[in-house]
Amino acid sequence: MRQLDRWNTYKLLAGYFLYECGRAMYFVLVTWFLYQWTEDAIYTGLFVSFGFIPGIFSNLIFGVLVDRHNRKWLANISGSVSVIILCLLFLSFVFSWFSPWWVILTHMLLQTCGSLFRPSLQALVAEVFKEEELPNIFSLSGSATISGSLAGAALGGLLSTFVTMPLSLAVVILFYCSALTAVVFLQYSPVRRLSKKHTSFITEIGEGFSFLNANRMMYGLLVTLMLGQLTFHTTLGFLSVYTSEYLQRSAIIYGALDITFSIGGIAAGLLGAWWWKRMENHIAVYSLAAVAAGLLFVGITKSITAAFLGILLIGLGTSFVRALLQSVQQMATPKELHGRMASLRMLCNQTSVVITGPVFGVIAKNYGAGSVFLFLLIPVLLGLIWSIFQARHPQFIKITSHKSA
Repeated sequence: MRQLDRWNTYKLLAGYFLYECGRAMYFVLVTWFLYQWTEDAIYTGLFVSFGFIPGIFSNLIFGVLVDRHNRKWLANISGSVSVIILCLLFLSFVFSWFSPWWVILTHMLLQTCGSLFRPSLQALVAEVFKEEELPNIFSLSGSATISGSLAGAALGGLLSTFVTMPLSLAVVILFYCSALTAVVFLQYSPVRRLSKKHTSFITEIGEGFSFLNANRMMYGLLVTLMLGQLTFHTTLGFLSVYTSEYLQRSAIIYGALDITFSIGGIAAGLLGAWWWKRMENHIAVYSLAAVAAGLLFVGITKSITAAFLGILLIGLGTSFVRALLQSVQQMATPKELHGRMASLRMLCNQTSVVITGPVFGVIAKNYGAGSVFLFLLIPVLLGLIWSIFQARHPQFIKITSHKSA
């Protein structure tokens, strides 16, 4: 690898890791604070759900923007606006100007920025690196993303236990600024897209759907990735309620569970290449099986030991799904459609959370937080069955047999 490519790799992975670390840290801090403040799981469900509502409407537009315009420029803008929003939230806590709905509103704005930042950065990879380097870069960036998000969850759990909320948010802002700096210094020569100069937004959105419709394997990938994201966000979102209301434990146990979740995810990041090579076309089958086992352990018992084991399996399984299958999806997508397919993937992910968030909030309030994980087990088992059939798809077999991923 050339020196320039090596430094670009370091900066790209740093950007992924730092951004996801800050995002997950923020999410854990705010969900714990919100439940402890309101003592109402419905607010937790609304926070998780409403945060993704803007993405349902913006993702398709953002996908076209990413495929049309300078991807680094878009990532820098969305990252900068994210920092501004976090600063406003920080000031509201410093001066005690906050309410549950203010917290939810700022979360919605922050999630909207993320809906532009993430596909911009993902699509940027295809232009910064050579085609033969992409499988390895996709795998490394996926591992950096998962490791960052789960390390951030662990740090968020620790901060929520020992540090005040304003100081914790200051740490989050520092991570976001560091991630933005890493992206700013990426060496990038934008590709000119003259052929799309007079094409309408609607036409380009339609091209994304046409590609999806012509490549049926993508449906299975999007569904499996959706289940990974839904389980990931639901687990992080309701872990505070689960610890406080269901296990009846303190913030110290909450932090320990977050760390355990992170250990599972970091292990998946370190073992991702080995897992890919070992499981090949069955990577989704065994990853979802681990998730299902974890959900069962967490949902059926109040044993601390079972809870830690279940959370570890959920962190491990969802990380394998999110990192490795996203790599499969990117490798199966032409460069010119990376932005739109990333946005379609996020659209599916976020819609699932929007729909289920309030439902899980009501379930947690009326039947206990453990029931949330048992209800979540149903779609995961259906996805497990689907992944068995997907493993036989010729294109899926071809991509997953690629040893350099």
